[in-house]
Amino acid sequence: MTEKTLVDEVAQVMRSAIARTRGFFEDEYQVSVSEIDGGAGDLESLTLLDMTAIIGLGGRFNLLVAFSFQDSLVNALYERVTEGFDVQPDEVEMYREAAVGEVVNTILGHCTIDLQQIDRQGISMTPPIILDRAKTIRRMKNSMFYTQGMGTMFGHMNISLVGPRELFETNLDYVG
Repeated sequence: MTEKTLVDEVAQVMRSAIARTRGFFEDEYQVSVSEIDGGAGDLESLTLLDMTAIIGLGGRFNLLVAFSFQDSLVNALYERVTEGFDVQPDEVEMYREAAVGEVVNTILGHCTIDLQQIDRQGISMTPPIILDRAKTIRRMKNSMFYTQGMGTMFGHMNISLVGPRELFETNLDYVG
């Protein structure tokens, strides 16, 4: 597999994540999502919003995918997911984290459908890891970040891919 092929395939991961995020929010919550800003880079760290869910995609990709949400958007997801539930005050944070984890897990699960033609051996996914109030993820040696910002009426979210440097073009742009 050539480096260009790998870069193109990882670009498909981001395109799928954007499309599936937009589709999920519009279909499930009737909330429109717009792309705001994006970028790749040889940064020392990835700046996070208020709550972040990270899932590892295995197989041919071997990427970490981080969805980072503003609190206002987390609260909107929590409200929708727990509608009709009797949530006790000491359970609120657990359900907020569960809502974010479930949303991200569902979106990336749908992405594997889009990506199955690339990796016919199967794409593994780790369970979501939730980071609450973490401000940054430090860059590992020889890794790069690519982030696409997205906005909703409830707040902002970022989708970030973290992977080896060879997945990104040498001028630090991500092919999308």
